[in-house]
Amino acid sequence: MTFKSLTALALAAVLLPLSPVHAADYDPPIYVDQAPDYQPVEVGSGWYLRGDVGYAINKPYEFSETPAGFSTNTQGFSGSVGMGYHFNDYLRGELNFGMLPTSSFDNAFVTTCARTQTTTVVNSASVVTSQTSALESPVASCNGSNNGQNRAFDGMASAFVDLGTYVGLTPYVGGGVGIAYTSYSLTQNARKCVNGNPVSTTDLSGNTTTITTTCLDPSNYAGTSSSEKQFSVTYSLDAGFAYQVSKNLSLDLGYQYVALPSAKYVSFDSAGTPSINKGLSYQTVKLGLRYDLW
Repeated sequence: MTFKSLTALALAAVLLPLSPVHAADYDPPIYVDQAPDYQPVEVGSGWYLRGDVGYAINKPYEFSETPAGFSTNTQGFSGSVGMGYHFNDYLRGELNFGMLPTSSFDNAFVTTCARTQTTTVVNSASVVTSQTSALESPVASCNGSNNGQNRAFDGMASAFVDLGTYVGLTPYVGGGVGIAYTSYSLTQNARKCVNGNPVSTTDLSGNTTTITTTCLDPSNYAGTSSSEKQFSVTYSLDAGFAYQVSKNLSLDLGYQYVALPSAKYVSFDSAGTPSINKGLSYQTVKLGLRYDLW
């Protein structure tokens, strides 16, 4: 082999690895996109649930004086449940539904009831004679009563301003407006007439006389009744403070003034005379819990 041939082979061996490589000679690179970081979504952020019980300081249906035979059952307790929303660290709103204080009254008295008297005579020969007559004066008195009842419920939309937190306590002020559903019933001069037990006597001749007293038509003793159900506007003024018991739970102690300017209710005066009144208001102390939904 000549020198030129050897030189050509040597150059070919050196230059061959430097030749360009075609795409078919290797696999393309694989790029993997990194998944985005998981961001948890807060469900119910800003919302909270609440419930409370209250007691009216001035029972709205109470009387300073009551006549003899007058009894009352006035419940100063109230309660509500609802939900609220924190718009920011200072402003929040609520929607609550509740039961307001209730009352019932009974003014008992003694009156008279008209009766008829039936006299039946059975003589010794078993001949029966009977006579019925109206009694102008009843043989016995009967019991009468005037009674009334009040009920109330409401739905209230309220706004509150939290005034900052100091030594764990968050004072607040607020107010609300809503719709109240009220009802009253009143019955006057209801009487309880009771039929008399038959009274029999027998004379020396063997004649038996039986006297029976019977109430007249019972509808005459039902008295007069009236009732009304209505919706009316109500409003409240509130103040209090909250204490955070845990991350999600707060204890709420507050004062509330509630007014129902056009609500009707029944009451009795010091002489026991019933009347229908308009306009109701009371003050209550409330204890409640708030649970944040986050």
